[in-house]
Amino acid sequence: MPKVSVNNLKPGMKLSKPVVNEAGMILLGEGTEITDSLIERLQNMNVSSVYVEGASKPQKSKEDIMAEIDARFKKTENEPHMGMLKKLFKEHVEELYK
Repeated sequence: MPKVSVNNLKPGMKLSKPVVNEAGMILLGEGTEITDSLIERLQNMNVSSVYVEGASKPQKSKEDIMAEIDARFKKTENEPHMGMLKKLFKEHVEELYK
């Protein structure tokens, strides 16, 4: 579920999380379909970004992410739980790039 700037919203997108104000009051519910008038209302209420349905695209290449995982786990990968975590992270990255 990507977080999208209100300025980049397009009609037809759907909210994946409710939009709430600073007091915690729900302004728009989860699943609300975005329209031009809702975009204008959100801008007028100074809402900067919202969560919309859909998978967010990774900003780094798969190879870069895998290299980062290897680097982060280099000192601890021989520990049973850390090795398992490393494997799970790599499997997750593989799924993202299918």
